[in-house]
Amino acid sequence: MKKNRAIFSSFHTMYRLVASSNDLKSFSLGLCRIYKNYFMAERVVFVCKNVNSYAFMKFRLEGNKQYIKKGGISILTNREKELLCQEKELILGRRLVYPFSFINTLGAIYIKRRPEDNPFTTLEVKWFLSFGEQVSLALKVFSLYREQQKLMVNYVKSLTNFLDRYVPTSYLHSKTALRLIRALSKSMRLSEAEIKSLEYASLLHDTGKIKVPTKLLKKKKPLTDEEFKIIMKHPKKGIEMIKDVNILRPVIPIILHHHERYDGKGYPSKLKKDKIPLGSRILAILDAFDAMYYGRPYKKRRDLSQIEAEFKSQMGKQFDPKIVNAFLKVLKRKDIRKFLQSPL
Repeated sequence: MKKNRAIFSSFHTMYRLVASSNDLKSFSLGLCRIYKNYFMAERVVFVCKNVNSYAFMKFRLEGNKQYIKKGGISILTNREKELLCQEKELILGRRLVYPFSFINTLGAIYIKRRPEDNPFTTLEVKWFLSFGEQVSLALKVFSLYREQQKLMVNYVKSLTNFLDRYVPTSYLHSKTALRLIRALSKSMRLSEAEIKSLEYASLLHDTGKIKVPTKLLKKKKPLTDEEFKIIMKHPKKGIEMIKDVNILRPVIPIILHHHERYDGKGYPSKLKKDKIPLGSRILAILDAFDAMYYGRPYKKRRDLSQIEAEFKSQMGKQFDPKIVNAFLKVLKRKDIRKFLQSPL
């Protein structure tokens, strides 16, 4: 009965891992821990094929240590190469091997017990084989997800290039924005999923300006009230253009509310303080920095001391004070100063 509960628990833990993992690395390390704990293994080695820009990734848990290798076929031992080619499970007393396949081979897992431990029982072997079938399906899901990500990245790049050409005031300087996002997100301890959504939002935040008359975007004089009302519609128009791209759904609230103000006087919903999505509060600061540092047709560029003074004056008004403080600390870093001074 105890073993049956462990079997059920292992499958439940694996399903939770699939649902909560945002990248293959976290999934793979979690998977190795499941095999190590539930099968009481001394060593777990997981090899995965065709991951991102690498031909292979290899994860190894042994004792309390973990190892990760990325690269070409040279990172594999001769035995690992042979196992990937054979595409069949091996049952060897205290060692079990399973190739993960779904139409084609996705990788393989190898688990080993210590010599003084009991060999795997018949029930454990059946459990191991059944568990492997479910992991194969999970790996295929991750493979399809990565392909969707590649398509989406190409979509974002194409749309960003279009904006750069036809709506020249609608984008952040992407190289700078991405560098600042990474630095600020690390100091704020954002998750990788939050960072990725913020990166996409920085590239697409003003997509709706495609539907705004170019003469308004290039106008060097202050906008009239009627002209500003037209500009205020661009966040909603922007999300209309990306709402059907499923993987961009986390980006939608960031884009929709990036012109809200911390004091509730922004648009389109007059949200206030923490009611504004975190990503929107961060993007508002990045957008303002870009406008001040690089200038706009209607605004001269400023130096970093002037920008710092402006942010401090708007703390608690236009911007979230905590994020402003974190951002100003990032701007004081020597590596960031050097980066900002280098040509784009």
